[in-house]
Amino acid sequence: ALNGREWLRRRLEARGVDFLRQGNKFLHIEDYALAQRCLRQQLNRQWPHLLNSFLPMAFPTMSQTIGPHLSYYWTLWQSEWATDLIMDAPATLTATMASLLRHAWITGNSANVLRYLGRPLTAAGKPHRCCNHEVMSRVLDFHDGLRVRHWVDHNSAKVYNEQNVLRIETTINMPGMFRVYRRAQGQPQTARKKLRPLRKGVADIPLRAQVSQEVNNRLMGQLSAFNHKTPLIDLLTPHVRGRTKEGRRVRALDFSGKDRQLLQVISDADFTVCGISNAALRKKLASTAWGSGRTDPQLSARISRHLRLLRDHGIIRKVPNRHRYHLTDNGRQLTTALNAMLSASTEQLLDMAA
Repeated sequence: ALNGREWLRRRLEARGVDFLRQGNKFLHIEDYALAQRCLRQQLNRQWPHLLNSFLPMAFPTMSQTIGPHLSYYWTLWQSEWATDLIMDAPATLTATMASLLRHAWITGNSANVLRYLGRPLTAAGKPHRCCNHEVMSRVLDFHDGLRVRHWVDHNSAKVYNEQNVLRIETTINMPGMFRVYRRAQGQPQTARKKLRPLRKGVADIPLRAQVSQEVNNRLMGQLSAFNHKTPLIDLLTPHVRGRTKEGRRVRALDFSGKDRQLLQVISDADFTVCGISNAALRKKLASTAWGSGRTDPQLSARISRHLRLLRDHGIIRKVPNRHRYHLTDNGRQLTTALNAMLSASTEQLLDMAA
């Protein structure tokens, strides 16, 4: 087993960087930017060459036993890729951990878990009828922390805390579940990359890290708006009045009426990484009351007008040089609060307001 945090410890010590470590976690690092660069260097290593250097010790009779023309094909049996969020003190994290884990558990429905781990869904955001994956979630108390873990078959994503560290971690045991752009085995560097299954071989370590980080990002995006203390009325008030922007009149948003379904759809976790596009919104809205009765060009035109409206209200922002959008921090808070309000009963709302 190769431990990336042990790799980091040795490099920080070699550079004289002060740190505080407990087990496999760093509770404090004097220079976080340097630590991140050291971790990224792992992805640039020539892993076959590095691992082959151990063969004389592990298999000294290799050439006599299997001949000089055979070599090892190095694979990863299991990989774990973690994103650590280091707080200033354990109390800072403990105060919000119960609510965070409850949010991770409640929002960990089958559709969201499939999204986290890169599985396709229908245009309506539901699992396909032919989907035969085993989806499971579990909450666990351990050591001095709590953990929520979501599985799709033998791959998983989890969030847990220990001391002052919140860790989001992806574990991959079945890499073939993910599709990545790469060349076929043995093709030259000039060959065109195509969408192919992620391999077990160490040649795909950088791609595996990229896939794992995307899973972490999707899970973190879902968790990011769970604990805002701003009252709902303060979130809604700036948007329920008309405004003027650059000499243009911008109408108010109707959260309970004509804009409700659009606002619910743009908060879909499916857009967390790839962003919101007109085409993707057409697929999700075509079968709703918001989009029904319109031809595809008519629905596209309506979505374009409303994307401009949401930009004017500061709910989404445009990705530079692309026809895609992401929720702003304000937009994420607003849509999360709106979804929570619409899914809560009167009794639950009264309990929370008490």
